[in-house]
Amino acid sequence: MEKMKKIILASQSPQRKLLMDSIGIDFEVMPANIDEKTVVENNQKIRAQKIAKAKADYIFTDFPEAIIIAADTFTMFNNKAYEKPESMEEAKQMLSEQSGQTGYCYSGFAYIDKQNNINISDIAVTEILFRQLSDFEINKYVTENPVLTWSAGFCPAYPAGANLIATIKGSFTSFTHGMPMEILMPLLERSGVLNEVE
Repeated sequence: MEKMKKIILASQSPQRKLLMDSIGIDFEVMPANIDEKTVVENNQKIRAQKIAKAKADYIFTDFPEAIIIAADTFTMFNNKAYEKPESMEEAKQMLSEQSGQTGYCYSGFAYIDKQNNINISDIAVTEILFRQLSDFEINKYVTENPVLTWSAGFCPAYPAGANLIATIKGSFTSFTHGMPMEILMPLLERSGVLNEVE
């Protein structure tokens, strides 16, 4: 029997790992050590896609026979890109600015499977409406959660973060876990990976 191909998730995100675990396939977590600030692009939607592609290409250099999956996610409100806050005060400010506002979550995605001639980068977009948040809610959320590890200072993959949101429209898993499963799953099927799942 042919040995199953190595699958690499080029991300250290616990949320993306959770989604990959749910598929029931073997994979390795191998974060791509790239400097995202070197990816210059005024269109933030395209920038997320370019960063994901750069992550996949970085891992591909050392593992050209592997299937490589990479993603990059951030949100925008009022034409301002929100990445990871650098302090608790900045996290509070971000949540205050997002409170009651409509924004967009951009998830850049890249997938490389050389054996099957697949080399794809894409973008998933989700429209988000925040609830109107009180100062008490914001302070409580920032105090009780690891907000400095999340883009825009929140994570909807967990109940406390999901509670901040009124509605979403678009890619559900891109918003909650930073990975567009509606794009990934058909690619894994093309690669023959899902046939191995028992």
